[in-house]
Amino acid sequence: MSWRRALLIPTLIRTGLSAPRDRSTAWDRYWRGIRQTGPGGEVLWDGDSAEERAWVLGLARRTMDATLPVVDVGCGNGRYTRALSPWFPAAYGVDVSAQAVAHAERETRAEHEPLAGSTSTAPPRAAEDAAETTSARPRVSFRVLDMTETGAGERMRAEVGCANVFVRGLFHILDAAQRSRLAESCRALVGERGALLLVETDFPGSPLSYLDYLGARGSDYPTPLLRCLEAGLPKPARFGAREVTRHFPEGSWEHVESGGAELHAIAMRPGQRPRSIPAFFAVLRARPRELSR
Repeated sequence: MSWRRALLIPTLIRTGLSAPRDRSTAWDRYWRGIRQTGPGGEVLWDGDSAEERAWVLGLARRTMDATLPVVDVGCGNGRYTRALSPWFPAAYGVDVSAQAVAHAERETRAEHEPLAGSTSTAPPRAAEDAAETTSARPRVSFRVLDMTETGAGERMRAEVGCANVFVRGLFHILDAAQRSRLAESCRALVGERGALLLVETDFPGSPLSYLDYLGARGSDYPTPLLRCLEAGLPKPARFGAREVTRHFPEGSWEHVESGGAELHAIAMRPGQRPRSIPAFFAVLRARPRELSR
């Protein structure tokens, strides 16, 4: 371990001592303190990159059944729920944090306000993403739901039916048991027709080297990163090809597409360029259970 990375440890110890044990409490603590999202905001992973958004939408439209709704798991402030919504009959954002859901609802109302009294048939930013949409006012809704709970996928399926599922940056902050339960929830939701698109952090170094990559220098942590630590958010880990194979085995899942990607984050410090984080993506479909035994 280099001396520079060793100097990061005291801050990790200090913030870890005050971290809440309950995951939803940590996320509520985090989102409660957020005042601004997107570029120039405070949410590390919310870069609101037009390039990443176009890539996600292109992949989703190519691989998902457009007649089914889409569920954005771990939706946060709902940015991708809104981006996906024009192309599906309905879009549902779910998150473990009630504070995140409140942010998502506020930002969605703010984006739709310009439509009031307008004769335009295009939702906000639709022209950036494509030339056509499924409706003038996409059906978007949000709810508090922990999809790592046993049976959560079945409960959501009973309400919305078979659905496509989008997950961005969630599996990599879960432990092995939570990952397995989330995978099972996704399987219940996609059923026989839906597809799962996941995009996850796949940084090829140690946790300390990841902090170094994000700009931490000794006790000097970039504010967006320090917010995560002080709220007690789960520590990130890799979720790449090996982890996808482990939690989505070929016998139970059809691996449609996969490969390297980038998650576009915000600038870590004023005056810097936005940060791109190495990632891995996969598009998967559940095989019939009788064939996977």
